[in-house]
Amino acid sequence: MGEIRIKRYDGPAVYHVTSRVIQKRRLLLEGQREVWVAALHRAAEFSGVEVITYCVLETHFHILVRIDPATRQCDDAALVRRYRALYGESRAQWSGLNAEELAHALANDPPETAEALRERLRRRMGDISEFMRTLRQRYTRWFNLAHGTAGTLWAERFGSVIVQDTPWLVGLVAAYIDLNAVRAGLAELPENYRWCGYTEALAGNETLCDVLAACFPSAKDTAEALACYRLLMFGKGAGAKGDGTGGRIDPEALLEAVKKGGELQPHELLRLRARFLTEGRVLGTRGWLEDGEGAGILAMLKRPPPCRPVDVLDKVDLAVARSRAGYCALEDPRR
Repeated sequence: MGEIRIKRYDGPAVYHVTSRVIQKRRLLLEGQREVWVAALHRAAEFSGVEVITYCVLETHFHILVRIDPATRQCDDAALVRRYRALYGESRAQWSGLNAEELAHALANDPPETAEALRERLRRRMGDISEFMRTLRQRYTRWFNLAHGTAGTLWAERFGSVIVQDTPWLVGLVAAYIDLNAVRAGLAELPENYRWCGYTEALAGNETLCDVLAACFPSAKDTAEALACYRLLMFGKGAGAKGDGTGGRIDPEALLEAVKKGGELQPHELLRLRARFLTEGRVLGTRGWLEDGEGAGILAMLKRPPPCRPVDVLDKVDLAVARSRAGYCALEDPRR
């Protein structure tokens, strides 16, 4: 039997969690990682979890999260919103309800039935074990449907470590996680690996930007904080691991990063974010996209996705209408 898992119930706590694929099989390849990232964000929104950063590799993943047990104390509107974030418009197997039917049940079922439904949902929120159960089961369900397989994908209980919630230490653990692709030899620089929190932050995820920036409270703005974070990663990544194994950041790349104060140049940011533009539906200037012809093009779709403009570069008037709804195939991989 494994050791009893340490959790904090009296307030927010930061956890570094890891999980490995059964028999070290490579079941998290490129397209599969995209689905995993979408499942991560959906599970986090449902569970009321704040994702600080993550890194998903071929055989395992790391996540750094902040969890407050108080998030389970939410009203019916929040329960329905979180339910929809996880299940979309599909019916959950355990309840047989979609989001609209859940809202109706909470409002119209007998009080004891509605309260039992509320409590069943709330028990799955604000808890590290329930969050990981939701994430791993949702990805497993998609994988088995997509590949015609059955059974678990995960080797064992997930690992978790409680991290003292101070900015410098949270930043240090986050840097360790975002460096995993470099250590594994999958990328020369952390920003060149698509499936980690740092790269997603650079690509325009404002929530991840703000959370990582909070690790550097003395920085004057988010850009300076991310530059400090990049220098921290490069400093750690340029040294060898304790056992001398794993990839390292080229010392010349470290010197170049120090020379530029850790900031990425506009052309570098455009190159990084351009990889994400292929997931969009319409690309153009913000005005054209929001109020011009681009908005009309989106309106012509039979099922227009809940898109939102995402800035590509702060000083370039360019935006893309994109949505993670494109990865909602967790219920039916044929979609």
